[in-house]
Amino acid sequence: MKKFIQDYTIGSYHTNQYAKASVTSLFNMMLEAAWKHAQVMDWGYDNLKLNNMFWVLSRVYFEFERYPEWQEEITLNTWSAGTDGMYAYREFILEGAHKEVLLKASSAWLILDVETKRIVRLRDFMDTFPRLNESQPCRNPKRIKPPKASEGLSYRPVLFSDLDVNKHFNSVKYLERVLDCLGIDFLNQYELASLEINYLKEGMAGDQLAVDSQKLDDLHYKSTIFRESDGLPLCCMDTHWRTRKA
Repeated sequence: MKKFIQDYTIGSYHTNQYAKASVTSLFNMMLEAAWKHAQVMDWGYDNLKLNNMFWVLSRVYFEFERYPEWQEEITLNTWSAGTDGMYAYREFILEGAHKEVLLKASSAWLILDVETKRIVRLRDFMDTFPRLNESQPCRNPKRIKPPKASEGLSYRPVLFSDLDVNKHFNSVKYLERVLDCLGIDFLNQYELASLEINYLKEGMAGDQLAVDSQKLDDLHYKSTIFRESDGLPLCCMDTHWRTRKA
């Protein structure tokens, strides 16, 4: 099995007001590359759908070295790192034109049954599940313990544009809501140095969601997205920040 390699040129639609690729654009590129590679390996959306199953992203950890700029040419490398019996691991490295590392990430995925929403154990496939014996670019994503919800949260509905092909609140939309909640002034001053996300429950059409961000120190926040109907946390993320580079 080989790596999956995809070349991109950063377009204006990938960028923020600083003419650099946004975190959410890079995240979307990674998810699309993961989907394409899974298809090539016969573990993709179409193959799983035939067996009444689907992939969900459970955890992801990013380390950002540098954000690519508008019109810059970049290369995304991704590969399957095998399974521990429940999680399927996938690694990512984003490189610039001179092979310098821009971003490193590790992700953990689950396969769920469409009807029961139960986890499909990959233990039976451990001998055949695709794995590339490649050095790991960064640590595996860890469990983040969600806090209790604060009082007086402001809830907003899941919109049509928030839903993915599985009719769930899109993985990247959680991050968008957290970033928007932190505000323009904060984001003008700081950029993400590392990001860790745990996806805990599925957001659906009709849900009302609120972001609850706790400042642990000036450059470290824990943010949780809660659902109004049952008070459950759907997503928890740990963000470390640095002063925005010119």
